[in-house]
Parts: sequence; C-alpha cells; structure tokens
Amino acid sequence: MEINQTLNLNLGLPLTPQKIRLMKKIGKILSWIFSFMEHYIFKFWDVLPLRLRQKMTMLGWNIYLPLHRLLLGRRTAIHPDSSYEYHALSTMMWWSRFFPQTVQRIRFSLSQMNVWHPPEAYPPLTPTAILSGKSKTQRGGTTTKDYNDKGERLDENGEVYESWGIHALILDIVHDMSTNTKEEDGCEKGIVTGYFIQQDPKKASDKVLMWVYGGAFLGGDAKGNLPIAEKMGHYSNNMDVFIPDYRLLPEYEFHHALDDISLAYDYLLQIRHISPSNITLLGISSGGGLCTSMMQNIAKSHHYHDDDEDRQIVESSNLVNGEESKSELWKKNPKMPSGAVLVGPFVDYTEPEGSMKDYVAHDLIVNTAVLGLGLPYLDAQGNHEQRVAISPVYQSFVGLPPLCIVVSEHEAVYDQSILLANKARSEGVCVVLGVWKYMCHVFPLLCAFLPESRQSVDFMCDWIKNH
Repeated sequence: MEINQTLNLNLGLPLTPQKIRLMKKIGKILSWIFSFMEHYIFKFWDVLPLRLRQKMTMLGWNIYLPLHRLLLGRRTAIHPDSSYEYHALSTMMWWSRFFPQTVQRIRFSLSQMNVWHPPEAYPPLTPTAILSGKSKTQRGGTTTKDYNDKGERLDENGEVYESWGIHALILDIVHDMSTNTKEEDGCEKGIVTGYFIQQDPKKASDKVLMWVYGGAFLGGDAKGNLPIAEKMGHYSNNMDVFIPDYRLLPEYEFHHALDDISLAYDYLLQIRHISPSNITLLGISSGGGLCTSMMQNIAKSHHYHDDDEDRQIVESSNLVNGEESKSELWKKNPKMPSGAVLVGPFVDYTEPEGSMKDYVAHDLIVNTAVLGLGLPYLDAQGNHEQRVAISPVYQSFVGLPPLCIVVSEHEAVYDQSILLANKARSEGVCVVLGVWKYMCHVFPLLCAFLPESRQSVDFMCDWIKNH
C-alpha cells in the first residue's frame, strides 16, 4: 500500500531482509532445531512460579530499554514519533517474522500474557496474594460433581475453592449447561468453563465485564488473561470479570468458538442471574469478532425484526417528537448487553486485502509468519460467499448496543475495524472510535511496557465506567 512507503520499515535497515533467501533459510533451520527442545523449554518455564517469571521478565525489560535508548534511540520503529519503548519493542519483536509459527508456539506465547502483567505494572494493583496456580486451564476429564450450582469449584470440604489473583478472588468455573440449553441439532451443548474474578471477596459487583480473549481462533486461554482482565475490571468501577474458555481450531470446528461464547453469556444470565443491562463485553482481536457475532445473533432473534412499528424506527435515524431513535433500539431487546469494547477486532474472514495483506510487513503481532499459519484455516471455511456469511463485519448491525473500538492506524486489522465502525454507525449504532498511530495489533495489551498502550487502557476504562 502507498502508506507503507512513508514508514520506516525493516528497522531502518538499508535492505529488505525478507527478500534475502538466506534469512528465510536461517529462520527455518533455527525453527527446526528449536522444535526438538521447545516442549521441554516451555514446560520448564511454566513450572517456575508466576511471580518469579514476572520479575525476570520485567528485570530484563528494565535492563534492555535504557541500553536500546542509548544505542539505537528512535531509529527502529515504523515512525520516529513512536515512544522509545515502542522502538525498543520493535527491535526485539520484528525478527519473529523469519521464525515459522506453529499452533503450539502461538498457544504458548498467548498463555504467557499473565507474565507481562505483574501487580506493579500499569495499571498497578496492590497485591493481597498471588494466584496460587492450583486452578487449571486444561480441564480434560473434569466432572461437575466437584462444583456447586453456580459452577464454582469446591474443595475437599465442600467449600468454594478460593484462589487469588493480584487483588481479587478467582473462582474456577465449570458448569454443565446441557439441562438449560440444547443445540439446534438436538445435541447437548458443552460445559461452560473459565474464571470469574470477584473484585470484592465478600460481595459480587452489580455489573460484570465479560472478557473474550483473542488468538486468531488458534490460541489464547482464560488463565493467561487473568491479571490484565482483573486490572481492567478494577479500574472500571471495580467490576467483576468473567473470562470464559472456548474451543479452538484445529481440534474443533470454526463455529464452536461462537457456540461456547454464547453459552457462556447464557451462564451469566441464567445461572448467575446478571441482568444483560449490567453486562459489558470486551473482545480482543478474534474475541472482538465473537462478541460482535453473538450480539448480531441476539439482535436477529429479537421480535423487533418482525414488528412493523419497530421497523419504522430502524428506517428513521432521527429522534422526532420523542420517538425512539434507532441508536436506542437495542434497549428494546431484553437479552442485549449494555455495550462492547472491541480491541483490534478481527471481523473479516474473507481473503486478506488492504491492511490485512500489506501491514503484515511491519505489524509486530500479525506478521507474515502468523498470517501464513492462519490462512489455511480460513481457507478451510469455504468459498468467498461462505466466508462472507460468517464474517461479522458483513452482517446487520441493527439493534446492537453502543460500541467502543480501539485500533491502530497501522495494524493489520485497521481496514476492517474502520469498516465495522462505519457500517455500525450507518445502521444506527453509537460508536466511539479510538485510533492510535504507529502501533501493532492489540497494542493495549502491552500496557506494562508502552505509554501509548496505557493511554488506550485509560480510554477503554473510562468508556466502560459510563456504560
């Protein structure tokens, strides 16, 4: 794209390393060598206490950053106006595009998000205790007999099992929803699993933030998102947070992720008895796509699509003589959440074009290696028309609640995020759009390191507090 010609690509090097065959060969050789050791390295790292891994990570960053500032300054990121921190991060992460990605590597990387967010990192929280590590993200073979009627894990004495985050109580959730809901084909739906973060150990909050992590439908897990989700909830009027797990590719089908998130939302409504008006969604990347699809399904299922009076509301964009405008239409739906924050939403599953095709040249997260791993799984979803049909950006936005979209002007999903915002606005949805320049995909999650990310976190928390 033309905009790429104005940026400082390739760390400012006077060559294009991607075009040098030797670089690609070296990357493949190192990847092959690493493949024999990675399982043991990952396992050893995970055995270390979380607090130790956090301290080691932050110590390394605090040593590296001033050295980079002294030696390279603002010469390596895509624009000199980026912070010193982003230049340092660019120098570190840029090289990963030469290292072939696998599902295992994606999943391990995303599982380490809890390492990036120690208590003292932004936004800071004073710890009361540290996550014990007893709660398990992988619950294979777990039955619901060890859980109460809310799905909260019980200890050997029949009491609610209590583990701790930085400041809040963490409840390990496993709840069988098969008695409440059936799939369209008549098969029983699965078990809702995840973590419920209760900010006040003595009392649940009235409002809940439902956190849907991302990972291109290939990776991500609830446990890795615990620290940053806890912090965001705390700084958003001390809201409790629910982080559900969902099934991933390639072990499961594409639609299973949406099935699981929808069922998790039903869990909040039916089992924890939380009013939809007290639920705010927060979806990250592919999680943003899942949140959008779920809200669209809720809107489709509501009777106002068949109501002549309400159809007139949809067709009118103005508030006249006290009549309801279409931006307020979502309030007529008793199951619709109060709003959603979408962080770099991945909402277009058709063939990559525009920023998704060209910005991988400089995006630190969605780079050429990540795109190369993910494309075959998207191709498997069918032809162009079939992929349009499952892409939330091409569906109706009528009846959706207010949205807050946070994106970088220079990240891979920029075009589809702007398309989503414009389409939603044209169909009556109130959209607040926060755009930062020169950042990578899902940059708000890097708030422990980047000042730009901290600004975006404050922006999102302020919006959540008002919705």
